[in-house]
Amino acid sequence: MCACRCGIKVHLRDGEVRYIEGNPDHPLNKGVICAKGGSGIMKQYSPARLTKTLRRKPGSERGANEFEEISWEETFDILEKRLSHLRTTDPKKFALFTGRDQMQALTGLFARQFGTPNYAAHGGFCSVNMAAGMIYTIGGSFWEFGGPDLERAKVFYMIGTAEDHHSNPLKSAIGDFKRMADALLPSIQCVAAMQPSPTSGFQSSLALTVH
Repeated sequence: MCACRCGIKVHLRDGEVRYIEGNPDHPLNKGVICAKGGSGIMKQYSPARLTKTLRRKPGSERGANEFEEISWEETFDILEKRLSHLRTTDPKKFALFTGRDQMQALTGLFARQFGTPNYAAHGGFCSVNMAAGMIYTIGGSFWEFGGPDLERAKVFYMIGTAEDHHSNPLKSAIGDFKRMADALLPSIQCVAAMQPSPTSGFQSSLALTVH
């Protein structure tokens, strides 16, 4: 659901998911869970969840929201015919976008074996570029290879953060940091020791003064 990968405990009743809570024994989130994690039950039981293949009804217009259910056998037959044709004629016409999943290495391998360079996933449009830059410059990316070293920090200056990247561990760490050090957190007013009004060039100028 996000890049935090928080540990959770899933409670069942009669074989169905009834409640999700944070796992206090997990080293990453230590039991903290956000609203998205708590509502993960809807991944199983949402009435909008697709469980069967839907095909646009013959003669209906695109965007008319008119679909009919078809079997998995018919689905695979359609895919086999269309992909075989593309691979035989021009595989580069096939574009693969997998969304936010944890199988990007596998889907990328499939695309390369198919013969198309046109494949992508959520990370390529989001934070993977930032993560690669951090790995090549400072040796690590914050949510994959550990968070900020707040235990030894004297000043913690955060311009902003994506709510679905390291958010629960960072919230807990900021609370601990607030209790043991002064903080300059313009974007989190509830714990900030200073709340300056940002103006043009403010953040860059402030960063240059920190040494």
